[in-house]
Amino acid sequence: MFSRVGMFSGVVVAALCVVGSAWASPPVPPPTEGFGITTAVDIEMSAGDCTEVEAFTWTWVHDRSRFGDSTLAHPGVAQFLDNEGRAGQIRYTEELATTDTSFFQLNKDFAAASEGEPNLDVAKNYGYVASGASLIANATNKERVGLSIVANGDGEGLNDMPSLCPWVRSQKIPATNEFIAAGSNTSTTSVMVSDTDTDVLATKTPELNHTISAAGVGNATALMKVELMEAGDLWVITTPPPDLVSKTSYSETSSATGGIDKFTKAMHYHSTIPTYQMPEPWYQLQ
Repeated sequence: MFSRVGMFSGVVVAALCVVGSAWASPPVPPPTEGFGITTAVDIEMSAGDCTEVEAFTWTWVHDRSRFGDSTLAHPGVAQFLDNEGRAGQIRYTEELATTDTSFFQLNKDFAAASEGEPNLDVAKNYGYVASGASLIANATNKERVGLSIVANGDGEGLNDMPSLCPWVRSQKIPATNEFIAAGSNTSTTSVMVSDTDTDVLATKTPELNHTISAAGVGNATALMKVELMEAGDLWVITTPPPDLVSKTSYSETSSATGGIDKFTKAMHYHSTIPTYQMPEPWYQLQ
């Protein structure tokens, strides 16, 4: 089912509405018993080596199934989201390594929570100067962030999803798949300063952001990929998966090598389900 249903829906709601709205994957409500994780790192060095590695994955299901076949509870059997079921995943990884440092500074704040906005929030800043006496001095940094949402749709359109038109009734929202990934790399054998910010929200209007600002001598790269799919109808486990009626793919990579005076890139994705039933153009300007 996961390979057949899609992500980014374009249902037009017309009843008593002047303007229709495009739909995307809905938020995935968190489980009742949630979590909160926070860490803070502050390092300064005048010699030596340093490593910083972090990995975070949160996968959760909002399922209305009454048959005890939870997607997470029984991974070895056929897995189905029931009608109006949703599954979400947020992933974040980062790897930083330095060798033969003359000066190094790192500040990083990490926060992840099942409740609150955003669900993931990371700020990471580092500066590196290589030892002039070393022939193998180097520093590398890699960050990746991802958001995935699979939704079976909604039979009524107003069950627990926001709607642009609050008077609409019985408007079916189709099944959707939504996969977004972004990240950045930096590397140097001389000097590099880099600031990155990352945040993801999935329990309310889905959104992903990753920004980088870097300067130095070496390489800086930023990249983003998006895959969106929409089915022709919602999906119920007693019926065949609906046809795929829309698929969107997007990818972009920016890279600079050499003496980098300025390298900045901001990458943003958000679902077109508006917040507080506001029209999409208003949401984009905020």
